[in-house]
Order: sequence, then structure tokens, then C-alpha cells
Amino acid sequence: MAAGHERFTPERLAELGTRIGSSLVSDALDEAGLRHQSLPPGCAPLVADQVLVGYAFPTRLEATDEIPDVPYVGLLAALDAIGPGEVWVGATGGFRDAALWGELLSTACISSGAVGALIDGYVRDRHVIRSLGFPVLCRGADPRDINGRGEVVAHNVTVEVDGVTVAPGDLVVGDDDGVVIVPQALIDEVVGTAIEKTSSESRFRQAVREGMPPGEAFKRFGVL
Repeated sequence: MAAGHERFTPERLAELGTRIGSSLVSDALDEAGLRHQSLPPGCAPLVADQVLVGYAFPTRLEATDEIPDVPYVGLLAALDAIGPGEVWVGATGGFRDAALWGELLSTACISSGAVGALIDGYVRDRHVIRSLGFPVLCRGADPRDINGRGEVVAHNVTVEVDGVTVAPGDLVVGDDDGVVIVPQALIDEVVGTAIEKTSSESRFRQAVREGMPPGEAFKRFGVL
């Protein structure tokens, strides 16, 4: 864990999800000089208005054409290892030949205290996952099982998702606007900046509603 940052509790992560989102965090990252921490558009939550905030638990998947004698070895090892406050990050290298995620995996993660999943690919059982209230962001749906098509080959390792590096313990923030990754060493700074911006936006909003010209409000509060 990076020096100076003590992991937020799951309760604190949930509270942050009511105060900040991907856009505010992206702006805060811009201020910190990191302008390429957002995943390209396309990864969307299964439930509208759901915000995911948690620590990255990256996994790496590789395609295969062989049906193994013992299925899901890497997948189960990763499921056993994920912990409270963490987000399963499924890095696929563009794999699109099956669903990487489903209801049983979501149920297992809930039991482990994990707070969501970010899947660079497809999922299935979407209607059931929605009923669980477990945040899952993905690129679409596919009914095909992963067994014999892909396998998790590593977990809790640094991965790359669509050109963005994701390391264990980075902060994942995802919602309807997209997904951003906050490097572990900057979590406190970026979260603090994002929270400050929410206050500035509230003051801007109130001032404009009370008749202040937008240009003047921008000069005063520095947000738009």
C-alpha cells in the first residue's frame, strides 16, 4: 500500500459514492496532471445512476481453445482472494468470445465484502445481478460460458485496460459517465480535490439560480 494512504472502509467508500463521481474525479486528476486515467467510452453500469467506488483487484484473462480437465482454476483462485472494499477488474486484452461475469460470481464477491466489478468485456445473468444491487460495469452481454474459451491467468497484478494502467489498490470510480482510475499514491489528494469541487459547484449553482451571471459565478467559484 502506498505510504500515506490508509484504505477507506467499505462504509466510507459507499459514502463517497454519494458525493463524487467519475466526472468530478476526472477533473481532479486533470488538476493533478494526470489527463489519461479515463477508460474509453463503452463500459457502462448495469443499473443506471449506480456509482462504483472501490479499490482495484485486477485480474488478467487469456483466451483458450481447450476445455480444461478442471475448470475455473484461475477464476476460483481469484474469487477466493478478493477482499472487502475491492473491485474486481477484469482485464481481457479485447476478449469478446464469452461472458466473463455472472450472477454467481457477483454473489461470491458480495459474500467477500467486495463492492463491485469492472469487466472489460461481456457479462450474463444481468437481470439477476441487477436485483442483487451489486455494481457491475461492462461492455455488453453474452450468454456463452467462459469455460473452454477463456481463463483467468493472474490476479492481484498490474494490468492494462484499454490503455489505462490499473494496479492493485488503485481507486476505481465508475458511473453513467464512465470509469476513471486513481493511482494509489494520489487517492487522498484526488478525493479531497473532488469533494472540494462539489462544494464549489453547489455555490456556483446557487448563485446562478439567484441571478448571478454565469461569467461572474465562474470568476468567483472557479468551476463550470
